Amino acid sequence: MKITLLGTGTPLPDQHKFGTSTLIEAGGMRVLLDCGRGAVVRLAQLGVPIGSIDAVLFSHFHSDHYAALPDVVMTGAIPAPWGGRKRRLRVIGPEGVREVIEGLWAFTSADRTIRVADGEIDPDRHRIDVGVISEGVMLEENGLRIIAFEVDHGEFVKPAFGFRVEYGGHVFVHSHDTRYSENLIAHAAGADVIVHEVAMARHETLERDPHSRTVLEHHITPREVASVFAKVRPKVAILTHLILKAPDPPSIEELLEEVGRGYDQPLFVARDLTVIRFGASITIYSGETARG
Repeated sequence: MKITLLGTGTPLPDQHKFGTSTLIEAGGMRVLLDCGRGAVVRLAQLGVPIGSIDAVLFSHFHSDHYAALPDVVMTGAIPAPWGGRKRRLRVIGPEGVREVIEGLWAFTSADRTIRVADGEIDPDRHRIDVGVISEGVMLEENGLRIIAFEVDHGEFVKPAFGFRVEYGGHVFVHSHDTRYSENLIAHAAGADVIVHEVAMARHETLERDPHSRTVLEHHITPREVASVFAKVRPKVAILTHLILKAPDPPSIEELLEEVGRGYDQPLFVARDLTVIRFGASITIYSGETARG
């Protein structure tokens, strides 16, 4: 199994940290967990044809987690080495996903009308097979098993999900956006690798900026994520989706120091195109073009 963190960023536009998106490659399958800004560009950097993606699973419907879906649909349908979709894309998401896909069909109609008239694409390549996520097994094929579990991303982001990915005796867990969640800890039992979001702000920022307080109330603190890692005890712990609030954001060193107060094992900070390979051992490396 090979997992690539295509995007590790937040809603903040950043050329080095695109929106959340994770590529799972196992058992001849290619699956995206979320599809944030720039996912198509990152796939192209890897040489992965956009049309080769079998399914997209969404954790929730914040823009930085699903903004690239129209690009995946339209670009993937073009009959070129970097597109070339041969069958319908599967999209599985929380309640509301059917409305999202209905809107997407309308949104892509102008592109589709032109390309169909030119004889370039089959309109069926823009169609999507839709599924609604509930807690449990959402995809099981060719030995690859993806399990959704509910997390806590705040009162108005319900439901929101994390994912447990199983293949070849290995377990990968991605928290996606969440506050501290006992349900996540339960579903992460036995994980080889856990990737978890985190947020941090200085006390002065929280005092002066009510919006910063609102943002942090939807995410996990460094002390809390340390507690998650300490309870799960993965072989590898990785931080992603770092929310370090301006105007005087804490440094990554300060963040790691805070996490280290409650978790004393090795800890990685993800950047775009970080690759995790599962085999006789677990190997982690960054893509040549990764920055940040």
